[in-house]
Amino acid sequence: MQKVVIITGASSGIGHATATLFLQKGYKVYGIAREEYAGDDFVCYKGDVNDAENTKHIVNEILDKEKRIDVFVNNAGFGISGEVVDTDTKVIQNLYATDLSAMAVNIAIVGKIMKEQKFGKIINMSSLSAVFPLPYQAIYSSAKAGVEVLSRTARTELKPYNVYVSVVMPGDVKTNFTDARIKSESSDKKVNKSVEKFEKYERNGMSPFKVAKQVVKLAESKHPKVRKSVGALKLLIFLQKILPVKMLDWLIKKIYC
Repeated sequence: MQKVVIITGASSGIGHATATLFLQKGYKVYGIAREEYAGDDFVCYKGDVNDAENTKHIVNEILDKEKRIDVFVNNAGFGISGEVVDTDTKVIQNLYATDLSAMAVNIAIVGKIMKEQKFGKIINMSSLSAVFPLPYQAIYSSAKAGVEVLSRTARTELKPYNVYVSVVMPGDVKTNFTDARIKSESSDKKVNKSVEKFEKYERNGMSPFKVAKQVVKLAESKHPKVRKSVGALKLLIFLQKILPVKMLDWLIKKIYC
């Protein structure tokens, strides 16, 4: 029987690359995206993940049609940069709503279905900044740290029902995520210099297909790992385990400031 995957933020970037690889593997792919999807290779519903009722309606429509959901990829999100004190409060609230709260809601919606069918994989997109918090990306980094904690705890709750929750933590990826980032204006040159530096790293980063490959690998694993880091910066995951916080913060400052 053909397996079914739903991907949020599927119209571009990592989400679209993931959809492409799942199609190549023979999955029935469905997407949810805020922007209209121009392609015809898979069905992509137009929807905002912040609208829980709409997401629930889409998921139930797919379930009614396919009678199963094998994989759900929580990928939708956006970034902001700048000093916390210069960031508009509505932007802060919107980022947490999109990058963290919506993921929790989606786990509640899809996890209940998978718990009843007694199988499934939920894969949440985080970032290496979750464990290696970046300067002038405090809001984004903290939201992604929340995604990791959410994933680990949800995994513990759902694993007895043969439902696995995993988190993917990419380093710098070359996508339109960089240009879509919301930037807080600053008159401080060091802030602008730091933002320019990490955006340069992103523009020269890895292909989104490298991340997508790991998502598919987790989906096809019988017992997927709880955390999968992707990219050259995954060495920092190891350093985070052995170095004191003071030294880690110094290292982050040397790299990005």
